[in-house]
Amino acid sequence: LWTGCMMRDIMLKAKPKNAARFVWMEGGDNPANGPYGTSVRLCWVMDPERSIMLAYKQNGSFLSPDHGRPFRAIIPGVIGGRSVKWLKKIIISDVPSNNWYHYFDNRVLPTMVTPEEAKKNKQWWKDERYALYDMAVQSAIWKPSNNETVTVNGEDDDNTVSVSGYASNGAGVRVGRVEVSLDKGRTWKLADIDYPEDRYREAGHIRLFGGLVNVCDRMSCLCWCFWKISIPKKELLVAKDIVVRAMDERMCIQPRDMYWNVTSMMNNWWYRVAIRKDGPNVIRFEHPVLANKKGG
Repeated sequence: LWTGCMMRDIMLKAKPKNAARFVWMEGGDNPANGPYGTSVRLCWVMDPERSIMLAYKQNGSFLSPDHGRPFRAIIPGVIGGRSVKWLKKIIISDVPSNNWYHYFDNRVLPTMVTPEEAKKNKQWWKDERYALYDMAVQSAIWKPSNNETVTVNGEDDDNTVSVSGYASNGAGVRVGRVEVSLDKGRTWKLADIDYPEDRYREAGHIRLFGGLVNVCDRMSCLCWCFWKISIPKKELLVAKDIVVRAMDERMCIQPRDMYWNVTSMMNNWWYRVAIRKDGPNVIRFEHPVLANKKGG
């Protein structure tokens, strides 16, 4: 929970000119290519559903240095690199930011642009069409966990295993469904979804950590949701893996395969957990990656 002011209120006081289109932000840091900076569209800043804000507290405490103390931008639903920390300067402009990091970071170039071409021709990086802003719909499995085992008492075992995880999306667009498959995508099962964010929305205006919680003022969904489904053990016994995909309310869906790009960003293909046989009636779950460890 972030405490601060809405950037929209600052813009209303600044009274941008009619030609204004972008809001530049610059941090107080000093990396190799100058202070970090980037920009977002002014119309997003002015949209209350976007909830773009300037924050000085996180969960009731003043920001720590790692989180941008004393002041940072919070731009939910957008790649984190747009939420500038140690905020020092805001500029309203008719063009996108000319900061080095705005051009050469957080871009999804067309798949035919090779590393050699991207290095040789800088114009690829300066095309605003390839700038990464809103995140894509995404989901993952966290339970069963890696190397967790389940014993199945034959094909007549009617007990179930709880499979669960998270899903998220950008631009404040709600995740509309999460589906799980045990046969590599030929058939799907519909999972139950819960948005913890809705608990705050249902509570109305409440005061917490010295500030007003105003989630009920918007319809956009800016946080992760959680999903779960119960699957019969006997179905898992004969399956090779569990895959999950999510679809948002615009009907944008996670793809089966990755979209290769030179920066390897925005890859949101199906998350897959392999099912290994450790004996006639024992199955073990193997995740594709392990956090901060070898394996997977």
